Amino acid sequence: MNGITLIRMKNRALGMVMPEKVVRDNARLFLSPRTFPLKEWEKEAEQQGTRFGFGDGLSAIRWGSGERKILLMHGWESRATQMYGLASALAADGCQVIAIDAPLHGRSKGKRTSPVAFAQAIVAADRELGPFDGAVGHSMGAVALAIAREAGANLGRYALVSSPACLYDTLIAFCNFMGLSTGCTKRFVRHVEREVGRSARDLDVARLMAGHTPAPLLVHARNDREIPYEAVATIKRTLSGATVWSANDLGHRKIVRDPTIASVVQQFVTTGIVSEQEVATAK
Repeated sequence: MNGITLIRMKNRALGMVMPEKVVRDNARLFLSPRTFPLKEWEKEAEQQGTRFGFGDGLSAIRWGSGERKILLMHGWESRATQMYGLASALAADGCQVIAIDAPLHGRSKGKRTSPVAFAQAIVAADRELGPFDGAVGHSMGAVALAIAREAGANLGRYALVSSPACLYDTLIAFCNFMGLSTGCTKRFVRHVEREVGRSARDLDVARLMAGHTPAPLLVHARNDREIPYEAVATIKRTLSGATVWSANDLGHRKIVRDPTIASVVQQFVTTGIVSEQEVATAK
């Protein structure tokens, strides 16, 4: 019996007698990003850029010095240096690339973090460091870009990589993975919504991006086990003008280090031109 099976059994048993404790513990786990050691290639990426602070305790790194500015936002439990595969391609094309460490990620400080906190960091970057000609977000960073756009940030062309369709779906998937009962799941969603300050269903990427011109590029791997591929089809149904690029075997995290994906993203955010691949219909 592995560790996650024991956690699920514990959540099911305690959920019947101490539901509020189970909800609080799992919400704290969901909203508390883990920190992992820097990889050697990240240390090299850091040395290739210029680190600086902005906003209220936020940190970012700049690569390149071109006139076109591109903003990068990493995903949950990630950091700016892990976006270097995309950044290096953009910098080589003559762009100035600014990658943000979200609150409580990388070198950025903060009291709490969430998709909304990510978005607030993006808005601060737009205000202090913009204007930007394009923006790339990975996973939760993609959701944050959409939230920031709704909040008034206009970052040019948007590329959303491995994006969830809606925060609500992410919360439900987490609860299913952790073995929470239906009752605890409902309480969990309400608890996270109070912490985040927004309805989870309202944080719908397609709705938040609707009306933006040009429509975004959606990049997703068919074998993504963290954010299922069906998410891109769900977004596409509403954002019919979006361009879709599908990868076969890059999973959720390798995708931001792949040279082909970097080239596709670079072409889109700098020219708006990229061939669209067929997107599967969500079942």
